[in-house]
Amino acid sequence: MPTADALIREHCGTRRYATILRFCGVVPFLRLRAACSRPVHMRCIQVAILACCQAVATTGWAQQDQTGESIPSGGSILPLDVAGYLSFRHLNGNTLDERPFYQEYSGSLFLSKTIGRWRFHSEFNASNSPEFDSEGIHLFPPRPSLSLKLDNGSVNYNVFDWLQGTAGFLFIPTYWREHRYQSTTLSVDDPLIDQTIFATAFTGIMVHGDRYFREGGFSYQLYGGIDQETAFNNNVITKGVERYRALGGKVVIHMPTNRVFDTFDLGVQRLHQQDKDGTRDELYGTEIHLETHGAGMLAEFAHSSDDIVHGSRNHIRQGYYIQPSYRITRKLFAFARYDRLNLDSRFASTNRLARQLLGLTYRPVPQLSFKVDVDRDQSQAGTLPAYYGASVGVIYFFHIR
Repeated sequence: MPTADALIREHCGTRRYATILRFCGVVPFLRLRAACSRPVHMRCIQVAILACCQAVATTGWAQQDQTGESIPSGGSILPLDVAGYLSFRHLNGNTLDERPFYQEYSGSLFLSKTIGRWRFHSEFNASNSPEFDSEGIHLFPPRPSLSLKLDNGSVNYNVFDWLQGTAGFLFIPTYWREHRYQSTTLSVDDPLIDQTIFATAFTGIMVHGDRYFREGGFSYQLYGGIDQETAFNNNVITKGVERYRALGGKVVIHMPTNRVFDTFDLGVQRLHQQDKDGTRDELYGTEIHLETHGAGMLAEFAHSSDDIVHGSRNHIRQGYYIQPSYRITRKLFAFARYDRLNLDSRFASTNRLARQLLGLTYRPVPQLSFKVDVDRDQSQAGTLPAYYGASVGVIYFFHIR
């Protein structure tokens, strides 16, 4: 069985490997506010297996190095690599004043294959709570308690490390979207700004690459197409999805640190969206990622000026999170996170949310992780009393070769 390090490297790509491993760890989780229903759990596992069978004939998963060449599979029993994870979570939605706690049973499947300089990649997800997630393309009409979606499907051509082209259904490259996998994040809940400021995904093309020097370097992503994001009604996330013509770009500077930090990355992103009637949204975001001697810090800020007509915006959405972490021992991690979000400046008194998390993660073996955390939630700009919760989680990551 491969180690978790190898699985993560395959999962998110070589250039993201060190970032994910040292900062996030391999930790997914669940909240035990209600008992697990075995029939529902098994049903979602069966759906994930079905997605695997349907996808194997057309796509695959294989290791890839930075030059784009295939790494020998070492006697694989399949013509491709198959990886993924199974999870159960008990979560609360972003409308904290209503406390919409829900159970989620899900299975994710990752397939890709590298042929010379070409890499084909796909990601599937089966879940029993589709109303709380806007990402992905439904492969079948969703039911109230079950959906099967394609989260990512793309083909990448590698000319050089610093010049690559990708086309298909892709993630908008905010930090959390690119590293949101439950098998690699430390927290049960995603940050409040995830899926609420930037769009989640788009259908189109991307030119991207990385360039490293003896000290430091940079990464860039330029993209365009049709994106999709959650539609809002006041402060309630609806089931609808809006689509816009999108053009954006992101640059991350890998700062030279003279070995003071293991990682010191600064990123900035810009996204232009335009509706078919000419109304546009202008978004920008920033991120910072630090690592040194087992300690880490990740932060993101996102801002959107919405419904701009004749240079005047109708309202804004913005938020941020700060997440420090520390590796106590080789198998034990601690983290904290502070979130703030304003969903709509027109209704600031009811749309300002905040959340604080403290947690521990323990990994007895690479494929299995345990976590416990406590959280404090505030809604309606702090006018309502804060409430507290505790969660525990378990995740299993698998790899079939």
